Amino acid sequence: MTTPRTPARSKVSITLPRELEARAKLASGENFSAFVEQALEEKLIKDAMLEYARLRRQDAADDLYEATEADIEAAA
Repeated sequence: MTTPRTPARSKVSITLPRELEARAKLASGENFSAFVEQALEEKLIKDAMLEYARLRRQDAADDLYEATEADIEAAA
């Protein structure tokens, strides 16, 4: 039987405003580290999705596709 591997961990020190620390500890229940880990993962995913959407809006291929569709519709 194999057991899942736990990713390598490192200890990190951060400075937080006391009010934010208190709210986070209250929300985290028994595992503050897991709470912070999840929050960081969610933030990184959100930022990546926003960057992808920004780059997608700038995609010249989309402009070309839309222009081709407009030409086809105008010719019909």
